[in-house]
Amino acid sequence: MQVILSAQDQKDLHYEVECILRMFLPQVRLRFCQEPEAGERETVRITTGGGEGLENTVSLTLGDFSGTEGEPASGNRKDTEAAVCRCLYRLLARAAGKGISWGVLTGIRPVKLVRELREQGLSGEEITSRFTDRYLAAPEKAALCLRTDTVQQPAIARSLAKGYSLYISIPFCPSRCSYCSFVSHSIEKTKKLIPEYLEKLEEELRYTAAIAQEKGLLLQTIYMGGGTPTVLEPEQLRRLLKTVNRCFDRSHCAEFTVEAGRPDTITGEKLEALIQGGVNRISVNPQTLNDRVLEAVGRRHTAEDFFRAYQLAKTFPFTAVNIDLIAGLTGDTLDSFRHTLEQVIALAPENITVHALTMKRAADMIGEKVQRLGEISQVGAMVDHSQAALAQAGYQPYYLYRQKSTVDSLENVGFCKGDTPCLYNIYIMDETHTILSAGGGGVTKVVLPGNRIERLFNYKYPYEYISRFPTILERKDALKNFPL
Repeated sequence: MQVILSAQDQKDLHYEVECILRMFLPQVRLRFCQEPEAGERETVRITTGGGEGLENTVSLTLGDFSGTEGEPASGNRKDTEAAVCRCLYRLLARAAGKGISWGVLTGIRPVKLVRELREQGLSGEEITSRFTDRYLAAPEKAALCLRTDTVQQPAIARSLAKGYSLYISIPFCPSRCSYCSFVSHSIEKTKKLIPEYLEKLEEELRYTAAIAQEKGLLLQTIYMGGGTPTVLEPEQLRRLLKTVNRCFDRSHCAEFTVEAGRPDTITGEKLEALIQGGVNRISVNPQTLNDRVLEAVGRRHTAEDFFRAYQLAKTFPFTAVNIDLIAGLTGDTLDSFRHTLEQVIALAPENITVHALTMKRAADMIGEKVQRLGEISQVGAMVDHSQAALAQAGYQPYYLYRQKSTVDSLENVGFCKGDTPCLYNIYIMDETHTILSAGGGGVTKVVLPGNRIERLFNYKYPYEYISRFPTILERKDALKNFPL
């Protein structure tokens, strides 16, 4: 598909236009140009007015569909961007025969937008109008964001001026799930790398802790993810946690989460090691309790394995246990998903997180011939049902984020009972304070004055992390120069 924009509009509109197109046509190859190419029929043509009395217009030719939308121009570039996105969205929704509940909101953090609007003095009603009128989002999405922002405000208020969080990456899993998009490797292929990886990780943690101490930073939360950290042997976990506790001042640290994740990796000895190491929150994540679906997505455990692991975890004094579910897995149905959710709610865990399926391979929402993962048409119904059922069971949404390539651009939402939200999840989504990361695929996000964010990237894969480790420490040195 060719997208025809002027040179100035290429500069101002390219990113947002591409995001809107990708929501509907994730698989289509886009070519941005200033002049049409002969013989290419599928076309988006955008013309911006630039002044009063003129119009911003968008024309779309896609398959058998052809149409044009326009909105008055104001001369303001932000208003122009919003108008073009709305016009393009309306055309794509007409061509697809369906809209998207988030409208033209393409950002990962819609709740952060709500917080910023509240800080500007807008009421809940005014924010809802902004969502529906400017962004064409459904009123229920505005309501969800408003509720989430309200729940997470006490956690945000707890963030200290010099506060930071620590992320520790263990990018290994017992096997790779078919839907997974994280940096993780099956230990069947990479187990031999784990000892050396842990040696390097401990060195990076010591190096990071020294910089944090030098800058006078105060550690508030720790999150160990991956991957599945509990693929490590008990002694490996104990050694790693000892390094963390020896190097970092935890006097201000209220939360230490470990993604136990896969039920088939959880043992009493490993849970004991976590408790002794100061971990107070874990996740036990079945994703579904349908054994047929578990087998289809490559998870080598059963629903019964999950119940065993969860009940075992509840015999230890963790402050909170989270359970992750995914709506839209291969072969899952709305009835099956409802049954899974009912069983999880009956366990009354402190936290439940519901993820909408993110497609590993892009698929065309309009084309009927493209085979997608899961019962895609039911994912929205699954997500809607989960939010209603969890609210009825007394759970509140405490953090929300969206990912590219998620089915129908839906959201991932974490729910909590009572005062048990995961502080780390709130801080990283709200970009409340700096996140220092260690391990393969870790991204350090430095929050600077003026809400400016600087990122420092670690190499993704374990073999890269090990072989290029000196470069990782050199990159960490940049922290010394930031005004933290």
